Amino acid sequence: MKSIAIIGSGIVGTALAYQFVKAGHPVHMFEAGTETPYPHAPQYQREILYSNQFAPPTEPIPPKLPDGVQGLTQSGDYGEDLNNERSICVGGQATRWFGIAPRWVPESFKPKTFNGYGIDWPIGYDDLEPYYCRAEDYIGISGSTTDNPFAAWRSKDYPLPPFELSYRDLILQTKLREEGIYVHTTPQARVRADYDGRPACENFGVCETCPIGARYSPNHHLEQALATGLLTLHTRAPVRRIVMQGNRARALVYNPDYGATSIEHPADLIIVAAGGVESARLLLLSAGTGVYRDGIGNASGQVGRNLGFHHVWWGTLFFREKMMPGRAGPPTAVSHQFSHPPGKRNYGGMSVELFDNAVMNVIDPVERKKWRNGKDVIDALRPMLSRRTLTFNGEPIPGPKKYVDLSGPKDRFGDAFAHAHYELDDFDEATYAQANIVAKRFANALDADAVKLISIKGFWSAHHHLGTCRMGETIKDSVVDSYGRVHETEGLYVCGGSTFVTATSLQPTLTMVALAMRSADKIMGDLS
Repeated sequence: MKSIAIIGSGIVGTALAYQFVKAGHPVHMFEAGTETPYPHAPQYQREILYSNQFAPPTEPIPPKLPDGVQGLTQSGDYGEDLNNERSICVGGQATRWFGIAPRWVPESFKPKTFNGYGIDWPIGYDDLEPYYCRAEDYIGISGSTTDNPFAAWRSKDYPLPPFELSYRDLILQTKLREEGIYVHTTPQARVRADYDGRPACENFGVCETCPIGARYSPNHHLEQALATGLLTLHTRAPVRRIVMQGNRARALVYNPDYGATSIEHPADLIIVAAGGVESARLLLLSAGTGVYRDGIGNASGQVGRNLGFHHVWWGTLFFREKMMPGRAGPPTAVSHQFSHPPGKRNYGGMSVELFDNAVMNVIDPVERKKWRNGKDVIDALRPMLSRRTLTFNGEPIPGPKKYVDLSGPKDRFGDAFAHAHYELDDFDEATYAQANIVAKRFANALDADAVKLISIKGFWSAHHHLGTCRMGETIKDSVVDSYGRVHETEGLYVCGGSTFVTATSLQPTLTMVALAMRSADKIMGDLS
C-alpha cells in the first residue's frame, strides 16, 4: 500500500484525506496549528455569547501559536492584516467561514475566451460538473435549482432545499425586478434539515462560529476519517521542507511540537494543501539543485506569482421604512446578474449581496464599551432597523504586482516567512467604478438614499488568497497540471485555491472541494 502525506488539514486537505481513507488508503496529515473544538460551541460562547470583552481571560480558541511559528510580511494596497486572515488550526479557515457555496459557471473558467482578459483554465465547467455534484452532497449544500437564471446547468439537484428569501427580501426582490435587477437565494453550506449527523440550522445568525455544526466545518469529516483508523493527524507539526531525490518527492521535514528537532517523514505521495500563501512558501523553501534551485515547480519563476484576492467593497443603504434585519447570518438575497457580463470588457464581474442581519461588530467596539444599560444598547441599535448592507465581491485578474515571495524576517526554525505584495491596477479601478454604478442602480430601484461604497483600497479579501501555484499545460506558464501534479516532478501535488488560474467574483470554496475530489480520483487511479 502506498504511503500518502497531506500538508494542511483545511477543507481541501480534509476532503482529500476523506476520499483516500474511505478507499482504504492510509494517510498521514500534518497541521502546523492545534486542535479545534468541534462543534464550535466554545468559540461561539467566547466570541459571541460573551462578546469578547465579557469572556473570561483564557486562551483564545484555537490557542495562539507560539512566537515565531506563524507570520508574514506584506506590502502594497491591501490594508487588512493578512496574518489574521489565516486560521492555522485543525480544520483551517473553513472553521470560520460564512458557508456561501455557489458553483462557478462556464465563463468563470474561460475569461480570455468570453471577455478578452486574464487567461483561460486548462479545464472547463463540464469537466468539473460531476465533481460539483459530489462536493455538494459531501458538504451538505442547501440551495435552489430554479430561482437563479444566471446559474450554470446541473445534472443533479441540491441535496437540501434552500434558505428562502425573508419577507423583506421578497418585497425588495419585487422592486428590483421592476427595474430589471434580479436577486435570488444563494447556495449555502448550512443544512436546512438534519443531514449526515449534523443538525438543521437554528438561525443563530453567526455562521462563522456556528455552535451546533449546522454550518459545514472540515472537522466534521476529519472526525469520521480518524474513526477509520487509517488517518494519522499530526498537530503542532509545521512542515519546513519537501525532500527531493532526482525528480521525485520522497519525504517531508517537520518539527514536532514546534521544537528544535527536525524529523524526516518518507512518503510515496505528498500533497501540499496549505493555502495560497503557505503552499507557495513551502515550494520556495524547498529549493535544491538543478531544476529545483529556485524552488520546486519554479523553473520558470511561476511559484508565488498570480496572487488573487477577492475585492469586497460594501456600503449602506438607508431606508425611511424599517427593514427589520437580523434574520440570518450570511446573505439570503444575492444577485449573480453582474458576475459575468457578456462581451469584451476592461473590468471584472461582481456578485452583489443584500445582507439581512444586524451584526454587533458593525458598531465601533470603543462605543460598545460605553454602554451602561439595556437602553443604551437599544438606542445604539435602533438606526439599524432602517439599514441594509450592500456588498460587492469584485473579480480580480492576476498581475505582475500581485505575488507571494520569501521575506527577510525568519521563523523560529530559521526559515524565511512569506511576503505578500498586492497592488491594485487599472482593471481593479474600472471594476470599482462599475460597482459604484451598480450600487446606485440598487439604491434607485429600492427608493433608498444613495449609497457610496467604501474606498477602493478599503476592500477586504474575504480570506480568499488564490492563485500562487496555478494550474496549466506546461511549466512555462504554470506550476501544476489540472489535477495538481507539480510539473516535471513525481510524487508531489498541490491542491486548493493556490492552483486557481483566475478568481471569478463568485466564492471559491465549493470549486476548491470539487477540484480536490477530481484530483483524488486521479491520484487513486494512479496508485492502483
